[in-house]
Amino acid sequence: MLPRMARALENHRFLWMDEHLGVVDKPAGILSTSAPGRSEPVLTDRITAALVSRGEDAAVFAVHRLDEETTGSIAFARTEEARRGLEEIFKSHAAERVYHCVVHGGPRAPSGLIESRLDKDAGGIVRVTTRGGRIARTEYVVLLRLDGMSLLACRLETGRRNQIRVQLADIGCPVVGDRKYGRRNSKLRAKRTLLHATALGLTHPVTGARVEAVAPFPADFEKLVGADRLAPFDAASGGAT
Repeated sequence: MLPRMARALENHRFLWMDEHLGVVDKPAGILSTSAPGRSEPVLTDRITAALVSRGEDAAVFAVHRLDEETTGSIAFARTEEARRGLEEIFKSHAAERVYHCVVHGGPRAPSGLIESRLDKDAGGIVRVTTRGGRIARTEYVVLLRLDGMSLLACRLETGRRNQIRVQLADIGCPVVGDRKYGRRNSKLRAKRTLLHATALGLTHPVTGARVEAVAPFPADFEKLVGADRLAPFDAASGGAT
């Protein structure tokens, strides 16, 4: 019988793994790292339990994060050497990160680049600002337009906190289900923020090999838009993921 935390990852696959690093398909409702006032097991705890259940070395280090409600590809280090290398990769925005999201309405242009400056306000909420802040760039492609909503693929050129959610809300098409930056009075509702980290690509910090991982759409995405929208690392074709 697997430990309870290991079972939590049983149906959410390890997408890529060697002795130095791994990529897991994170489910919704799990914190990537510890947070003030929260005591429940975080993603690294669950990964550790799953590795132990398989009889493997369970040293795990978090190197980047996804929001609690966001699903999809997230990397972790298994050695100190990999941790140092991965931290530099994400700090320098050298990792290729592509997301899908379902938004209210949708941008008028079928594709484009959203560029703005982001900063936290006094309450800790990230906002678009005209002064100060840090530059944020998100490339997007509209893949599908539905009744009152659209499916977008977004490629991060930077990796600011809540970047995709804040920038899409600022241009008038917030992510469906986003209770923090979205629309409260809408017929379009979801149990969570419909944002999915589909594809993650990077140069292995130890071996130098190319690492690519793709997380399939979760069930709530499939219900809305189907499961055939995955074409990782191909933004130029209009089918980016």
